[in-house]
Amino acid sequence: MSYGVQTINVHKKLKLDKRQGSENWCARLTLDNGKRIVRSTKTDDLDEARERALELMFETRARIKNKLPAQTRKFKHVAEYAIKRMQNELVGGVGKQAYKDYVSALRRWLIPYFGDTDIAKIDLAALTAFDAWRTEQNKKPFSQSGINNHNAALNRVLDEAELHGWLVKSLRPTLLNKGAKSESRGSFTNAEYTKIYTALRSWHKKTRNEKAAATREVLHNYVLFLANTGVRHGTEALGLRWRNIEWHEKDDERYLVVNVDGKTRKRTAVARDRVDKYLDRQRKLNKAICADSFDELLTQRSDEFVFTTRLGEVATLHNLAEHFKALLNELDLRVGADGKARTLYSWRHYYATVRRQGFWDQWLRKLRESLAHLVGLIMRRAGGDASVALRVSFV
Repeated sequence: MSYGVQTINVHKKLKLDKRQGSENWCARLTLDNGKRIVRSTKTDDLDEARERALELMFETRARIKNKLPAQTRKFKHVAEYAIKRMQNELVGGVGKQAYKDYVSALRRWLIPYFGDTDIAKIDLAALTAFDAWRTEQNKKPFSQSGINNHNAALNRVLDEAELHGWLVKSLRPTLLNKGAKSESRGSFTNAEYTKIYTALRSWHKKTRNEKAAATREVLHNYVLFLANTGVRHGTEALGLRWRNIEWHEKDDERYLVVNVDGKTRKRTAVARDRVDKYLDRQRKLNKAICADSFDELLTQRSDEFVFTTRLGEVATLHNLAEHFKALLNELDLRVGADGKARTLYSWRHYYATVRRQGFWDQWLRKLRESLAHLVGLIMRRAGGDASVALRVSFV
């Protein structure tokens, strides 16, 4: 491999190259592991270039002897490597949806602050200073979940640096999280749920704007879907295609399964009864679908997005959120009795609450059945005398 138009041997593993189009000498150091460090000496004087090349060699040897990386990179350069790797994994279908949040955190917060810092020089003091800057920029302390997202993004960059040999494990800083604890989102009661979906049945008729009416039609099915599956509003739900939904059978019972690309991993959500009815109504809004029934559509494994309006457009997160907010204001349900504002994200909390309550209701029902059976058994042993039965039960 040619490194230039002229090459001078300085040492067994150190050379000076003069490249085409440049008068300055370039130092080329070969490490024991076969990797090369190439750096401009920024001079066209051979003697001066030789001295600078030797300085590079001695400095590199000292770094290796002290268990430091032979070379390092600026944070912004390593971050771009990490971003490219995450984007490639997303395109390849093996990346997490959270990668999009990591890339956003790197572009918005981490690169602007650490950009020109050597990756190997990011230590606890640098992280503490970053936290102070971040709080100042944000006008308030970040939440724990927000900082966790930043830490995960930073870890991707540190992983990349370690992979390329630009950072040794012993220098890797421990990431801390002293953010404000996030409050749980507001939820809905069963009565409020009924009030909301009842209002949604005709709410699309209360606007003359064609696009707004189309969004509200989808919102009706969307709310019922979120409340009965636990799927997250936003990327999880709006990224769903019909091929992600399928029927499963177990013990002669059929149930609907939704395969979602979750925040951190792919997962399946089992839908509650009647969700197929909501989705079938949604099917009829999309004119691009050629299926006479819901079951037929599922067998087609269609690549069409589920939450598409009758205008042929996929409903957007912003439009759905704004229309839902307007509906809550109209119904005076924007804020719950606990003082927390409710949004479309609140349906996941609602689903979890209902599911938890359903578990305890089922447990209590089984307990009552078991106690009734036990009392009946004791009564039979006591010959039908309740007073005797009580004494026998405590023996």
